[in-house]
Amino acid sequence: MENNQKPAPSESRVQMPGTLAFEVTLAPHESRTVVLPIPPDYDLVLHRVTCRSDGPVLLKTEVAQPPAGRPSEPQPPQPFTTALEAEYPGHLAALEGETLEEWTKKNADLTQRAWAGDDQAFLDLIRRDPRVVGSQLTVAKVVSWRTELELFAKYLNLKGSRLFPLTKLKEARAKMEAAKKNLRRLGEVHIAFYDQRGKKPLPPPGVVKGLYYAFLCLFAGLKQEFQLRVTRDGLRKARRDLLALVKALKGVQVQPDSFFIYIAWGLRLLDQLRIGDAQGLGEDNLLNVVGPRSSKPSEVALDLAAQVFEISEHTVEILKESEEIIPWMGPHGEIYAVGGRPNFELANFPEVQRVIRSADPMK
Repeated sequence: MENNQKPAPSESRVQMPGTLAFEVTLAPHESRTVVLPIPPDYDLVLHRVTCRSDGPVLLKTEVAQPPAGRPSEPQPPQPFTTALEAEYPGHLAALEGETLEEWTKKNADLTQRAWAGDDQAFLDLIRRDPRVVGSQLTVAKVVSWRTELELFAKYLNLKGSRLFPLTKLKEARAKMEAAKKNLRRLGEVHIAFYDQRGKKPLPPPGVVKGLYYAFLCLFAGLKQEFQLRVTRDGLRKARRDLLALVKALKGVQVQPDSFFIYIAWGLRLLDQLRIGDAQGLGEDNLLNVVGPRSSKPSEVALDLAAQVFEISEHTVEILKESEEIIPWMGPHGEIYAVGGRPNFELANFPEVQRVIRSADPMK
């Protein structure tokens, strides 16, 4: 968050994570445009977008440019110190998986212990809240540790003799080493908190969530369609026709503002995935996912999503419950997303209805 001047490569820009939020109440099929004004001298990067909703809601994000030749009114940026006090604590609490109240209470306890001489409590506190770096507590700790180094370093360099025996050498050495260790950790604690070495990064939660619900919608719909066809046409014809339906759906043209884009992605991935004991969806394993004794659609969706992203089903379970939006890019660079729980019915998508009608004109 700075002015429009471009910093030199060696300069470090002032940055801080924050939150833009709004609340809108919409009736079914109602739409509304919400404008979030960003001061012109702010550089904004959307890192994580979440949406709480009782049902699926389609989001479209556009970046509007001010009209040419029309000077914009000056909008002074919010002071950094104000944002640091108002917004940053919520971000830090979320990093710890705590509510703001829990985070504040724990920090207060760590502060009390740190002033009482608990160095580990101080290091834990400064990791949780970098603003403590500028506090009197940090100055007090740094001055104390430097004083111990200054006093005991010279003391340890003296050589004792029988006439002038040195006492408490072990205690002096222990204090000096502890002070050196604490000063090093003070410099390393922030980097260590974000060190990702040896950690496998997780895929974007919104994308995992989208593909899981796409598989769930797909196999729940295929199972329902299969049961209808078995009743009407018999098992053999129903099996053959359902596989033909799946093949036809892989080639349909998708509307850019439809969640079916994720279902189409899942359909294209089927040939590369293991379904039961076979790869891809065919006559040998079709009944395993749509038959009367088949796996639940939710179980199939968990298994397939875990295969795609090479993560565990437990991780898929966690990521799919997140409130992050399910994003995709439109043909002209516009950003679409679905917020809330995407509990769509496969048969309600126009793409599916067209394929079924083309295969069975009577419908």
